Amino acid sequence: MIQEATAEPTHSGVQRRGRGRAKPYPVMKFEDVRIISQTILEHGLDGQLRRIMLFDRLGRSPDSGTSRQLIITSNRYGLTTGGYQAEYVNITQVGRDLAVSNLSDRAFRTKVFQYTIEQFDVFRELYEKLKSQRIPAEDVLADELTQLGVSQRDVQSAAEIFVANARFTGLIRDLSGSERLISIEQALEELPLTADDTADTTPTNSLVEEGVEITEEETAGPDRSTRTVISGPTLHIDIQIHIDSSASADQIDQIFASMARHLYERDG
Repeated sequence: MIQEATAEPTHSGVQRRGRGRAKPYPVMKFEDVRIISQTILEHGLDGQLRRIMLFDRLGRSPDSGTSRQLIITSNRYGLTTGGYQAEYVNITQVGRDLAVSNLSDRAFRTKVFQYTIEQFDVFRELYEKLKSQRIPAEDVLADELTQLGVSQRDVQSAAEIFVANARFTGLIRDLSGSERLISIEQALEELPLTADDTADTTPTNSLVEEGVEITEEETAGPDRSTRTVISGPTLHIDIQIHIDSSASADQIDQIFASMARHLYERDG
């Protein structure tokens, strides 16, 4: 596990070490930090847990360097709020989603990518350079990170954390005998679609009402638009009624009144 004694995050959310520059990447693997939000969900009340109680549940000293770093890095990933000296540590909505996910596989994978790689400039740029390619040797990876602004003394830990986060996200695959970094798009395409994944696919400028989709498209000129109406599927039901010849007129009227009430919700 990577350890680093750092000060509490500033109001901007950027962690600083003494008077030096903030590291441009999280200094612990996401998989190691996720235990904080998972423990709060399991033992906390209303999304929060006393810091001392949190580390008691984890079997750690709340004042150790590693414990402090866990809190700082959990905040930086966006999983929790509350510094390492705060009385309470609070879980965020992101922390809930990524701790014990009720999301679909696609939604979970997307959010993990956003919060473990995409939100950090160094990791995002490294991902863009490496995607669809073989994971390079350590010295090549170190050189890439140096060009992205990571100090020479930190390139090894930064590389380890990036690779670990990419692996947790499902972006590293053994293809043609070597490990490659696939794109997030490819990783998502390989997952099955669920109803939750398709629920938000309706375009924002579309209305779907009573089986009819109406799409508005802007045309040339001010205040002009066209409306394309695409009829949705319809359902046709044939009902056959056999009435005995001995039925009275009142009985026949009651049959049709019942049909009107139950089929068309009409009274009388």
